[in-house]
Amino acid sequence: MTDQQHKGYEYFLNQGFLPVDTESYPVFKRYDGKDSRLFETTATTSTIWGFSYQAIYKIIYGYLCSLWFNKDGSLYCIVQQPDVAGASLQDLVDTLYKLYQEAGFPALQIWAVEERFLEWYQHIQGYAIKAEYSDDWSEYAYRTKDILELSGGVNFYKRKRLKPYLNMPHVSIIPLTKENFHICFEVEEAWCHQQDCPLCESFSGCAKKSLELMADIFDERIHKGILGYIDNMPVGYAICEQINKQIVILYFGKASIANFNVSLYYMVIKMYFSSVVYLNNGHDMGKDGLRIFKKHLSTHELWRKYLCTFTKAGDQSL
Repeated sequence: MTDQQHKGYEYFLNQGFLPVDTESYPVFKRYDGKDSRLFETTATTSTIWGFSYQAIYKIIYGYLCSLWFNKDGSLYCIVQQPDVAGASLQDLVDTLYKLYQEAGFPALQIWAVEERFLEWYQHIQGYAIKAEYSDDWSEYAYRTKDILELSGGVNFYKRKRLKPYLNMPHVSIIPLTKENFHICFEVEEAWCHQQDCPLCESFSGCAKKSLELMADIFDERIHKGILGYIDNMPVGYAICEQINKQIVILYFGKASIANFNVSLYYMVIKMYFSSVVYLNNGHDMGKDGLRIFKKHLSTHELWRKYLCTFTKAGDQSL
């Protein structure tokens, strides 16, 4: 944290904000599926990645507000709305803006605003409002029927990548359970040896730590996953969650051998989610290899999310 962030962090704690961790997971879970479709606003994502941003949260007027301290010195707030409207969004923004000012931040930044909800924020009165997005942080959504479709020229590379692994006797796929979850760590270790650790960690933090937190909250009634073996050796795993009737979120999809990831996506959808409309595979963070993989996995949509910055003329950080 920067000095300003550290002072702000202490201020927010004194205002009743609490750390985002496994103990806060049930609180965040109550807000899942509240007309949201984004990877970044789920209880699971907040729980397993909050450590990397020293995230803290508080319920204000029924809205779940989590604060994320970024390495560039900025402070983003993710807002999740309640089932039953209480105070207006205007009231919430006014309150958050005042808290930001008192904490020493010159502008309120609300992150992960879906494009379809952007108008709500742009109609807030009394502020200069800037809305911006980046393809780096927009989320890849695939129709599950397209993930499972193998025919046609558009799916040539998918067929090519799947062919060595589908219906082969030396390849096996089994359900992920609480009892066999530890196998994921074997795959993760093998995957990590192939990465540039400082570069990998620079994007969102260490994935091994997030997997440890995932193990703590993994619930077979909520999360669905698979383990992939070749010649009885674990080489891949995937973990998903259906957050509403239409959308499945993929939190992890890791393989220690080339192209096996495509089989993981294909099989986890086929086994559990073929009747769900969309698979949300999250963002690519501007990481070239990840972008290439996600773009070529299947036909997709890119769901934009916005950073809304609220300022008032003459206001300065304290």
